[in-house]
Amino acid sequence: MKKPARSLVCGLATVSMLSLGLSLAVAVPAQAAPSAPSWKDVQAAKDDQAAKQRTVDALTARMSSLQSAVDRTGATVQEAGQAYSLAASQQQEAKDTLDGLTGQAKRAKAAAKQSAGQVAALVVELSRSGGGDLSTSMLVDSRDAKDLLYQVGTMTHLSERSATVLDKAQSDQRTVDALAAQQRQATNALTAATAKTKDALGSANDVAANAQSALASGQAKQDEVLKQLAFIKGTSVATEQAYWSAQQAKQAEIQLAAQAKRDAARPSSAGDGGATAGGDSGGSTNDDPPASNPVASKPSNSAPSGNPAAAPKPSAPKPAAPQPVAPAPKPSTPKPAPAPAPAPAPVVSSPSKAAGAIGYARAQIGKPYQFGGEGPIAYDCSGLVKMAYSSQGVATGAHNVVSQYYYFQSVGRLVPMSQRQPGDILFFSNNGAPSGGFHDAIYTGGGTMVEAANVRVGVVERAIWSPGQLLPYVGRPSGSM
Repeated sequence: MKKPARSLVCGLATVSMLSLGLSLAVAVPAQAAPSAPSWKDVQAAKDDQAAKQRTVDALTARMSSLQSAVDRTGATVQEAGQAYSLAASQQQEAKDTLDGLTGQAKRAKAAAKQSAGQVAALVVELSRSGGGDLSTSMLVDSRDAKDLLYQVGTMTHLSERSATVLDKAQSDQRTVDALAAQQRQATNALTAATAKTKDALGSANDVAANAQSALASGQAKQDEVLKQLAFIKGTSVATEQAYWSAQQAKQAEIQLAAQAKRDAARPSSAGDGGATAGGDSGGSTNDDPPASNPVASKPSNSAPSGNPAAAPKPSAPKPAAPQPVAPAPKPSTPKPAPAPAPAPAPVVSSPSKAAGAIGYARAQIGKPYQFGGEGPIAYDCSGLVKMAYSSQGVATGAHNVVSQYYYFQSVGRLVPMSQRQPGDILFFSNNGAPSGGFHDAIYTGGGTMVEAANVRVGVVERAIWSPGQLLPYVGRPSGSM
């Protein structure tokens, strides 16, 4: 099914770290950001060391508050986008079902036509040989093949061979009738799914338009704060941008470590994919199969790589070469008396494939965002994840955040957050459970990630936003478990 061409913001929360100024809420109330010191205050404080520090602290606090407002707003938009994505996936499944039934029905009709022809030939044969009640008039009186089968079926003097031919023809016709009924149901299901998809897209675009409009006005406020910081500290706006990005990445990595520690201390029987106490209040336990201890993973021997201070400017991202990773060790020579083979791995994995996926994603930096996009021109969040690993011959599941999480769970490739490595997939959830997933991105180390963000900035690499919304497990498409 061809995906709709209309674009949609997948993550205004993921706008560049420096495209932040947003003191608003779209469907999510938020506290107003602290008022920024005026230029008069900034100028007066520049030469007073004590006042200067207080002013810098006030500006920094405002930046943090604006960041939180953007993240909340963006999460709302991403949730609307995920609702569309789920509806589109269901529509595609309904179309695939109907297409499959149509193919089966075509083959069944051909088989039924052939077997009905054999019955007709049987009528002629037995009529000529004086076989019981059969006569060629049946061929003339019958309106269609089904009518002919009915008339022949009422005869009482059928030989074993004749009965076998008739039974086969009747069975084939029943198959045609059953498939026709299923086709009608599938057609109705597709019609309903198409309408649902259309409604979800309209709703998501409305939310996105409102947020995008508010972001434009908030950008000017953010730029003003950066200019004030640069003035009072005697630096440049670019320097302040880079410093802010690095600090955000550093803080994100600290938060991830703290969250991983808390998750590790939780009872393993929680089985909710990271839900807080109370779990998913709106969902069934069948919707969220246990995600605790999904794989018997060994702790990573290396700490996550990445240098927060070297984080690229989200406002003008540049592609970066992936970090070299040692290739997987070669398998040892098998013993003369082989033991039973272990279960095959879900993918042919290698650490170099994770590096290759990161390299692919970074090469897309600066490309536009389009909902449903899978490249090479434009992407959405799950589309970027899918194609980055597809470029390495590694599967990630369907083009949908929730589906991708459950795919990694089904193939035993979920890893605790504490063991995260560059190349792992981060999943954001609005309810702490997999069913609430609304955004995903590729972890690049040091508190940063590559993501397809939104129609304003496209694909960017930036500090991880809202670490508290991440599920406690990451997907590891490739590499050692």
